[in-house]
Amino acid sequence: MTDPGDAVGLDGTTTAADPPDQSNCTESEWRARIHLAALYRAIHLYGMSDLVNGAIAARVPDQPDHYLTHPYGMFWEEATASSFITIAADGTPVHDDRRWTNDGAVNLCRWIFGARPDIHFFIHGHEVPIAAVGSLECGLLWVNQPAVYLGHMLGYLDYRFDETEQFGALFSDLAERHNLLISRNHGHYAFGRTAGESFFRSFYLRQACEIQINAMSTGSELHLISDDEAGRFQEQMYASPHYNYDGATEWPGLIRKLDRECPGYDR
Repeated sequence: MTDPGDAVGLDGTTTAADPPDQSNCTESEWRARIHLAALYRAIHLYGMSDLVNGAIAARVPDQPDHYLTHPYGMFWEEATASSFITIAADGTPVHDDRRWTNDGAVNLCRWIFGARPDIHFFIHGHEVPIAAVGSLECGLLWVNQPAVYLGHMLGYLDYRFDETEQFGALFSDLAERHNLLISRNHGHYAFGRTAGESFFRSFYLRQACEIQINAMSTGSELHLISDDEAGRFQEQMYASPHYNYDGATEWPGLIRKLDRECPGYDR
């Protein structure tokens, strides 16, 4: 990580030489920044943040090899469209920006966006129910509806604290094949084509894990959905002409909720 003694920059005293704002961003980049800030605040609003830890990032639409992430030390509810640091594909800041960046977030940008040109947002979180299920040898079971409509896109990754290039190659390989990853004994990663899709996948993965942990805590035998039934239910769900399971229905409502309860993200 950049030395925090240099400048955290959360109060705006030491930031980029020409910090991005609506006047010097393209319309599509500014829109991506607004959605990214909304995503940070929505994660906070639903109790899915972890102080300053974890990461959320977006791809710059006009420059797909440039990525947006937060200055380390920022709480999620503080995120605004102008607060993000632009990172190049090699992990270096694009602008003259001395704010503290989290190496883990930068590496995730490289590994995820580099492996998935179709993905424009990702969330990495440490939600307790997901970490709990990730600590179980059985992982996520077919015990509830959100598990059914997310289970087919879920992969597992053994936790490593030292992020070597070998680990990065393994991560990228898994990211190419899955839209959700549970990091054993750690947390999760959710990838989305939109901010709403990544939120939808994180929210319902947490719900699926929370239901499973609550059911297991009773000590009673679990009533499992069979693999055949789960597959059939998935086909029926994703064939719906009215609901896409991609957050498109929920995201406008989340924006309205943020405007009421956590405004200012679009600055």
